[in-house]
Amino acid sequence: EDEKRQAEDKKRQAEAEKRQAEWEQRQAEWEQRQAEWERRDAELGNKIARVSEQVGGQANMIGEITEAMTISDNIIDLVNKFRGIDVGYFSFNTTRKYPALDSQGKEIRKQYEIDGLADGEKSVVVIEAKSTLTKDYIISFIKKLSKFKLAYPDYANKDLYGAMAFIRADREALSLAQEHSLFIIKASPPDVELVNNKDFVPAKFNDL
Repeated sequence: EDEKRQAEDKKRQAEAEKRQAEWEQRQAEWEQRQAEWERRDAELGNKIARVSEQVGGQANMIGEITEAMTISDNIIDLVNKFRGIDVGYFSFNTTRKYPALDSQGKEIRKQYEIDGLADGEKSVVVIEAKSTLTKDYIISFIKKLSKFKLAYPDYANKDLYGAMAFIRADREALSLAQEHSLFIIKASPPDVELVNNKDFVPAKFNDL
């Protein structure tokens, strides 16, 4: 009887050891899969970071190149050819904030960014630079000009003009810019040129 009990105990112990070994094997396999998942997640995260950095860097580079080629002192010479406009001071990438209301009617401060600002005693020209000029950019810029004196109240008594500077443009965009009497300035590196019609008279955006 004792031998029988001992045999059963050994059998149960062997089964328990077998189950323990199986559990340890499954645990090791799970840990291995977990490590593989973490490795893949890390690789994916690194790839996303590299792509984001490349895209962001490329976007910044395009913006810097565009502004460098399209916004220069040459633009001041171009706009000063028109009677009533006399600007001399030029600034890049200026940022201010203006008061606005959110969707709940609460007063907030919105950011207002300008690619270039040609400033004079009686006139100011706001310049937007785009690598490729489209109709949507023109529409957006007109709306932007309507908020200029909210962000720049110290310019309230100056005549406000708008200019679109670009490298490439579609025909519809050029037509719309001409219709709104914006300065249309094309960059042909290293020079810039005014491509408005011969009878062009720049519009004042004082009362938008």
